[in-house]
Amino acid sequence: MDSILVVVAHPDDESLGAGGTIRKHGDLGIPVDVHCMTGNEIRNEEMKEACGILGVRNLFLSDRDDFAIDPSLRNEVVGAILKTRPTIVITHFSGDYNINHQQCAQIVFDAVEWASHTTIFDDAHRVQRIYNMEINNLISRPHVYVDITDTYKYGLGALKKHKSQIMKADFFYEKLYDTRTRLRGAQAKCDRAEAFTITQPEHAGPFYRENSVERLI
Repeated sequence: MDSILVVVAHPDDESLGAGGTIRKHGDLGIPVDVHCMTGNEIRNEEMKEACGILGVRNLFLSDRDDFAIDPSLRNEVVGAILKTRPTIVITHFSGDYNINHQQCAQIVFDAVEWASHTTIFDDAHRVQRIYNMEINNLISRPHVYVDITDTYKYGLGALKKHKSQIMKADFFYEKLYDTRTRLRGAQAKCDRAEAFTITQPEHAGPFYRENSVERLI
């Protein structure tokens, strides 16, 4: 069965970047799992409530400071990929100004390649595509828009569960999510939308037989 794995740097990123998309796919019968690289007792409880609203199947939480993200976390992401075996991974846009989001995007890119390596893992899994979501920065040229007109309310409801962050930022993130999804909706000819770029995973070696083709057309 096709499924989606969302890998984020911090609790609330899943809702702010792809809340409506997560809920929409769950409603369509496509399971969505979430792996978060950082967290603490308060923020993890908020994330559990948020992911409950979004209909997340499995939630993988961490107990780690917001800024404690480095390449050593690759193996955790590999583990999540091998457990959930997603067709698609959603993560951060590498052009986001938040350095942790940049690091998360690179870690995910590396983990997707590593998890598909048949000489390393007996249960190796090949992710088909990586979708990169917006958080702080607008993507200048999105590859795809997801119509979340019917699921925006769930994305916003999930975002509101992250009270510790929402209040700290004087409700900026609610305003950002509202404004951005309306803008993307106008561009996608619907009421509300979320935008993504697509990154093709690297599986270029002899260990990835699916990349061996007879012709291009």
